Amino acid sequence: METAQRKTIVIGHRNPDTDSIVSAIAYAELKRQQGLTNCMPARGGKLTPQTEYVLTRFETPAPTFIPDMLPKVEYFLPEGTPTTVQANTSLWDALELMDKNRLSAIPVVDSEGYYQAFLTHNTFTENIIHKADPHRKAIIPTSINLLAHTLRAQPLLVFDGNAVVKSRVLVAGSTKEAFEQILKTEISKNTIAIIENRSTILDLCVNYKVRAIVLTGGQPLSKELHARAKEAGISVLISPYDIASTVYLTLYSMPVSTMATTAIKAVHHTALVRDVQQAVKSSPSRSVPVIDDNGKVVGILSERDLYKQPNVDVILVDHNELSLGVEGLEQFRIVEILDHHKLGNFPTHEPIEFINRVVGSTSTIVACLYQERKAVLSPNIAGLLLSAIITDTLGLKSPTTTDTDRNMAEYLSGLLNLDVEELAHDIFSHAARIVDLSTEKLLTLDAKHYEEGNVAFDVAQIEISSSDELRGRLPDLLAGLKDHCRHEKLYFAALMVTDIAALNSVLLVAGDAQFVSKIPFPHFENQENAFLCRGIMSRKKQLLPLLLEQISVLQTSSLR
Repeated sequence: METAQRKTIVIGHRNPDTDSIVSAIAYAELKRQQGLTNCMPARGGKLTPQTEYVLTRFETPAPTFIPDMLPKVEYFLPEGTPTTVQANTSLWDALELMDKNRLSAIPVVDSEGYYQAFLTHNTFTENIIHKADPHRKAIIPTSINLLAHTLRAQPLLVFDGNAVVKSRVLVAGSTKEAFEQILKTEISKNTIAIIENRSTILDLCVNYKVRAIVLTGGQPLSKELHARAKEAGISVLISPYDIASTVYLTLYSMPVSTMATTAIKAVHHTALVRDVQQAVKSSPSRSVPVIDDNGKVVGILSERDLYKQPNVDVILVDHNELSLGVEGLEQFRIVEILDHHKLGNFPTHEPIEFINRVVGSTSTIVACLYQERKAVLSPNIAGLLLSAIITDTLGLKSPTTTDTDRNMAEYLSGLLNLDVEELAHDIFSHAARIVDLSTEKLLTLDAKHYEEGNVAFDVAQIEISSSDELRGRLPDLLAGLKDHCRHEKLYFAALMVTDIAALNSVLLVAGDAQFVSKIPFPHFENQENAFLCRGIMSRKKQLLPLLLEQISVLQTSSLR
């Protein structure tokens, strides 16, 4: 996962059709050409077989699938690469890094960036008090190299420099006799002796073969003692500091991993914010580390981050109603809308660019914007846009088709040297037949949710090449609509089956009995809830206005 940056997502409606997918892909590419580099297309549902064919034909990957826009951790991470420390870093360096970057906590990682522990000021304070307790023996887990680095010491002799050993730290501030008594009670090979240049004490340390000798004040070691220490395998460091400062810094030579806590668990970057809020609030630093799919640290989420605006902006294409979009859209800043449907838009906190044109396809609008903004139209993008215009206007035969759609289709086909009718035939022949799909799939493939007054309803649409495909599926489709209507508590649910050859549609409806009885079309195949809609091909321009009018009439009559 990349480090958190502000990004823009271009997304269409749930259960996207080809126009919704293509307009998201093409408009995201246009925005990138205009300088919005971190702009990506997304989709809120599965691809239809028709859309899969179009993407494959024009060699374009499908947009990222985003099933919802519920606030996720990754949308609130600060921008930039997170500050981390490796587990073998000295405590002193870790605290310096925290101070330099004004951090209250820092993730501890291994050499490859995988999360191991979390260092906070609180855990440091608790642990350092325990280590510095004068009533306890000072045992410091450290390595010779870490000790030398922290002390800025001159290493005279180093043996097994990277080994971290729990070492007893002794300060030679007493008489030779008293110090020897102390040495006798310790495990010499795990002892670090901090000494001013006292030859008698040095002689004792060499004789007892301590792990390391630290000479303070920059004093050198005699040649004779140097040779004996080397023979005994004793590491010798010369600290530039006085004895008090040397003892103080020795405490901070421990690896940061020994002072960090493993009790604070990292959260996944795609976790919902609502699911991690308690972990953030209960953390001593009011923050938690964030990891990617591989377990590598990608940031820190703090309590104050949760009160900021998400680092994601949204551009809506092919719809302008929140009820048609993926769940959670209302919690993000919507900066643009491109659409060709009726207005059902929501209030915004600031002005946005809203392009709504009377055309048969959102892809027509996007293609026009490429021309208006003098952007580069690659063959693949041109092919996608032409295909989407064809599918959304049913081969330029739908009543929603305008001269703008026809002219743009002619322009794009000229760029590609393709025949519009031949391309339309190829695309529609790759649309899935009814017999190939489950009832659930057919009812959700291109379904849209609407709300009018105090009622809610769904209308799905599929295209077929012959009404014969429909006859054998009528009973299970009607039963499926009935179940869907009851489960979703809708006023009614409908499936519009459009015959692109006969230029007619069959409307299947389940729901309120009074509403169904008022539908002004003849029944299809003598089915009470199936209607033959001659000349009706557009859900948006022809069917939806009629349904809304019937709803309005019934609601008005019920008030009388």
